[in-house]
Amino acid sequence: MGSPKVRILLAVLLAAAGRTISIERLAEELWTPGSHPHRDQRNLVQQYVMRLRRRLDDRDRAILVTKAPGYRLVFDPERLDACRFEALHTEGQGLFAAGAYDKALTVLGDALALWRGPAMEDVPVSPTVRTEAERLEEARLAAAELRIDASHRIGAHGDTLAELRALRLRNPLREGLWEKEMTALLASGRRAEALDVYQRARRTFQEELGLEPGTTLRDLQQVILSDGGAVR
Repeated sequence: MGSPKVRILLAVLLAAAGRTISIERLAEELWTPGSHPHRDQRNLVQQYVMRLRRRLDDRDRAILVTKAPGYRLVFDPERLDACRFEALHTEGQGLFAAGAYDKALTVLGDALALWRGPAMEDVPVSPTVRTEAERLEEARLAAAELRIDASHRIGAHGDTLAELRALRLRNPLREGLWEKEMTALLASGRRAEALDVYQRARRTFQEELGLEPGTTLRDLQQVILSDGGAVR
């Protein structure tokens, strides 16, 4: 999309989902505090808008509209991966809640397949870009966790272990991932490994937060210890 500021402009307008963004707000997105240009900001924002308009073509099916007090981007949400992901995530949540775990697996898999890397990784940071990237990454993790839960509901615990370990390594303070990994190991008959995961979780929480694991993890450890006698 050309210059970094044009990419910021496009990202901010897409995140607005068709709402009008004022010129003043766009200036705050394009320039960090203390780095605002001395020249007329309104004129500079308008120049970047013109550059973005030139970049958009018929294939993009998006129209950049001037509407007081600024601009809005009119586009089909189905053309945007983030919107498609969120729609599929919502559909997957509904299927899971209805007990249709196989269908939820498929739909959530389709949602996660839309991802090709970190959200907004090729867009320079601005207030909206940072917030939107964090929101999307949290939704991505939630969808991955729900897909794992759906796998567990149909008894496919072993299929989730590699993904769980990868997610847990990237999110070591997310207690639910430790719990899911311990549960999957226990269901796969790997009780000793499940207890080892608990000990690693305990060390992580003590070192990073100065806290013991939460009640859920501690209760799960006790279940594992009391399930069938000696650990094998």
